[in-house]
Amino acid sequence: MTVRRSMAYVAAVGLACAPITWLTRAILDAREAARSCQCISNLKQIGLGLLNYESRYGCFPPAYVADATGRPLYSWRVVLMAELDRTDRWFGGRLAGGFRFDEPWDSPNNRKLHQLEPYTVLHCPSHPSGAGSTETHFVAVVGPGTLFPSDGTSRRRADVIDGLENTLAVVEVVDAGIHWMEPKELDWGTMSFRLNDRTHPSVSSNHPFGGSSYPGPHVVTVDNMVTCLPRNLRPETLRALLTIAGGERIDPGEWHQRP
Repeated sequence: MTVRRSMAYVAAVGLACAPITWLTRAILDAREAARSCQCISNLKQIGLGLLNYESRYGCFPPAYVADATGRPLYSWRVVLMAELDRTDRWFGGRLAGGFRFDEPWDSPNNRKLHQLEPYTVLHCPSHPSGAGSTETHFVAVVGPGTLFPSDGTSRRRADVIDGLENTLAVVEVVDAGIHWMEPKELDWGTMSFRLNDRTHPSVSSNHPFGGSSYPGPHVVTVDNMVTCLPRNLRPETLRALLTIAGGERIDPGEWHQRP
């Protein structure tokens, strides 16, 4: 085969493969878009659950519930999921009726409830661990100026001076290894405020950056608005979004990307 014929052959093969490559990419994009939509839906349910809880009890659940000595027993996720189980039978009453709220999350009794499939709400479908995982991908950021104080006290909507629409309630994380019942979150004092920082705990996701529909980690605000954080979000902007009364002025165009 001559060089000219060889080049023509390669070009023909390339043209023939182009539609297949485009179709494959389109299928992968469609699948990720579906996973992203499910992740958004999960966060919306969590945000709505938090608002309903605050309306019912006058405050949001604390970051954790502690025993008489101050030892954290279990996370706000247990409190919220138990409330949803109690009011809407999310787990058929098994969590609200079977969890021992005076024992730690990993006590022999409470361990029996670890497999209640919390991933239906607390799991991101884009995470490779797949269905059946007990790891949560939705956490709070605990700190003295956040919606979830690190001392285990509770906030109210009225405490959010910076505006419900400008304050993050729950954020997405990956590879944190946090059990959904575990009283462990992102900690203001040790986390990185750069998105997808793989060297430190950070707000992060497996959603690919750059797509028009799913550019980065999903978050939900106190007023239950779900958005995607942009790749170039400045650390100081993320800090401002996580405080409830910092008085910062934030341009919505800098951080809000409608999913």
